[in-house]
Amino acid sequence: MPEAVPRLPGTVSRRGLLLGGGAVLAAPWLAGCAAEAAGPRPDVSTLVGAITSEQDLIATYEAAKAADSSLARRLDPVLAHHRLHLTVLKRHYVPGSGRRAHEGGTIPPPHAAELPQGPAEILTALRLAEDRAAAARRADTAKAPPGLAQLLASIGACEAGHAETVRAHPPADPAESATQAIQTALAAEHAAVYGYGVLGGRLRGALQQAAKTYWDAHRAQRDKLVSILSVRPVAAAAGYRLPVKVTNARSAARLAAALEDDLVPAYVGLAG
Repeated sequence: MPEAVPRLPGTVSRRGLLLGGGAVLAAPWLAGCAAEAAGPRPDVSTLVGAITSEQDLIATYEAAKAADSSLARRLDPVLAHHRLHLTVLKRHYVPGSGRRAHEGGTIPPPHAAELPQGPAEILTALRLAEDRAAAARRADTAKAPPGLAQLLASIGACEAGHAETVRAHPPADPAESATQAIQTALAAEHAAVYGYGVLGGRLRGALQQAAKTYWDAHRAQRDKLVSILSVRPVAAAAGYRLPVKVTNARSAARLAAALEDDLVPAYVGLAG
């Protein structure tokens, strides 16, 4: 979470981000398809890699369910998320043709990872697969244009949450009350509201409007958390030390990715 400045006194819906914001933020990237290119575009290669990863995760989850049907109820919600991720990523994939056929890349067929025997062992393997996928999507954000980077960052943050969901033996912390979990999530939302306010001021046009949409969503989530607390809600700091200095659209996308990543542990704790 962005660090509050000492001297001064999650979550946006993943579904909303993928179905709505991702398309808005991706507009400048998609507009680039109108330009001729001399070689394969790196953003297309990044997208193909993300699509391949989602296909493989879906195949692996389906193999896990087939190997042990008792895991189905636990795995089905995560599998639904991966199918949604794949649908949105494929929506942005437009293979080239004619002189630009080389730009589309090739999407290989799905490949399920080899799984061990036993439910606990299968869950451990799935958690490691989610960890790898989340790390890969975070790395992709550094190579992608702002719109695609935001979409990939959201998917990576979601997969980081999946890694906790499929943990074989979720850690128990009976000392942490539900109230404390809500307060932790509220503190994370305060930081997100501040961060989106900063990055929104560095953007223009459609990107600025998308940032405002996320800012409004985080404000609404913050207010919802406040409304369900029966104790005094944790207050926002007057300022936060942000992990990324925003100077342009690309660094704004990196900050948005960091803000969304930082919300994941707070909401995983709240769900627990």
